[in-house]
Amino acid sequence: MSRNDHGEYTAGTTDEDILAHFSQAERPFQTAQSVAEQFDVDRSQAYRRLQQLVDEGVLEKAKVGGRAVVWWVSDEKESTGTVRDVNPDDPLFDRDTFQAGEPCDTSEKIDEVLYGNGTSRSV
Repeated sequence: MSRNDHGEYTAGTTDEDILAHFSQAERPFQTAQSVAEQFDVDRSQAYRRLQQLVDEGVLEKAKVGGRAVVWWVSDEKESTGTVRDVNPDDPLFDRDTFQAGEPCDTSEKIDEVLYGNGTSRSV
């Protein structure tokens, strides 16, 4: 964090920086403390920025016990394609579903399921 010509602190982290952190971090949810550590700011400042993003509909938050709060990118934001674009016509969504413990058909290879018969792609 830096100071301007008047000695006031200026924000060096943009909303885009914060959203990029959510998409690049090892988990899709963060705490104010983890964001504060990532951007080298005070936890209360990170909390205010995260709350501002909640107010704008970009993030959502939930209290998970005691005073702990987690934040994540709003589903509404994801559905706009800003964070992640999902094709609802993808044939993967037409596949039969199953629950843990139920038998499933393992005769198809994962590439066939994901990319169609006869197509193989490297990850």
